[in-house]
Amino acid sequence: MSFGDGSANWPIPLNKLGSMADSGKHSMSRSMLVGRLITALSISLLLAGCAGTERLDTAMATINRDYSRLQDEALLLNIVRRSVSLPAHFTTVTTIRGRSRLSAGANLTLPFGGDAPSDFSFNPHMAIEQGPGFDVSTQDNQEFYRGYVAPISTTSLAFMLRQDYAPELILSLFLESVHFQGPNGTERFYNNPSKISDFKRFQQVVSRLVDQGITMESAFLVSRYGPELELKQAPSIDQLISARKENLAVSTRGNNRYQLTESVESARFCFVRPQENLFKLARCKLESRKEFQLGDPDFFGSVGGGRVYFEAEGIGKVELHTRSLAEVFDYLGECVREQEANGTLLTVRTHAGQQPIIRVEQGMTMNAMVRAEFAGDEYWIPKGPDGGQSGAVLSMVSQLLAQAQSVEDMPINNTINLIGQ
Repeated sequence: MSFGDGSANWPIPLNKLGSMADSGKHSMSRSMLVGRLITALSISLLLAGCAGTERLDTAMATINRDYSRLQDEALLLNIVRRSVSLPAHFTTVTTIRGRSRLSAGANLTLPFGGDAPSDFSFNPHMAIEQGPGFDVSTQDNQEFYRGYVAPISTTSLAFMLRQDYAPELILSLFLESVHFQGPNGTERFYNNPSKISDFKRFQQVVSRLVDQGITMESAFLVSRYGPELELKQAPSIDQLISARKENLAVSTRGNNRYQLTESVESARFCFVRPQENLFKLARCKLESRKEFQLGDPDFFGSVGGGRVYFEAEGIGKVELHTRSLAEVFDYLGECVREQEANGTLLTVRTHAGQQPIIRVEQGMTMNAMVRAEFAGDEYWIPKGPDGGQSGAVLSMVSQLLAQAQSVEDMPINNTINLIGQ
């Protein structure tokens, strides 16, 4: 019997039925294999993506760890250099450009057609390209050294006191001297690590200030802006608004005379629990921010330079002299020099007792928090409590040093100037 052109003849021989069965089996096995290969390819690509992400995370963690170690080593190296009266040198990595590229794929060969050989090939491949780039800048520029040698402002000191550092450490690190003036004369206390008697007397003054709750608070310093103005009529609303946009205010002097004033937010020293009469007059105004006129003897903040004073008529005067960041490095270098020369660790009072301001050892060790090589020798700061306040010192100096860097070299534009006035 025939069913038209191309149709099979019935009955079909048994040998042909066997061939058709084999062909069906091959088709099913090929389909299953293709599906499995596609599934394997998908899993491979997924795993490749995971591997790429893990490598990127690892690279970023490595960069952060290496950069922080680089900063700590540079600080320690400059402190050691200052201990032997050599100049400090500063470089900074201004930009880190990460490059991470991942490509993955596979070559799959499948047989098609009844006469094609049953050869299958699956060749997955993956390529990863990683490698950060660095921009290194030396800080031999006028802008950096302007901040480096400028006296540390009261704004910077207030920033430090708001953190959890020991106030004794902050005052010891950033104050050069304290002067008291009273009816019986003037007493001067110098923070000189090279003269132990002076250093101990200064630490007594620091404890005296801290015990009475010395801290800092925000205040507004008002100063004249330009000469007095003589106007035929009072300033208009538009003029007052324009002045306000420039952070200026207009005050009346009488007889059609007016004065522009500028109000700048600053910081002043004050006492939370004063006991001495002089310090009671410098009690903190925690309930409100007080305005002070430029030149007020009770301002107790810096108006330029490193001199900060508070004066009460008939009672006395206290005067603080702040260091510059350059002088802080000199001070730390003197501490290290005193330790090497006489084996004396200069300590400050903390909540954990007396602890070294900074401790630097020389030689080989496995117990180093930070280490640096200089002139063929290895210098290091011990880990844990043995290092004293060394970690806090490096942290504060690092923060101030970052603010002294050239703004043009920074990859961000919201830099806050904490050094100088």
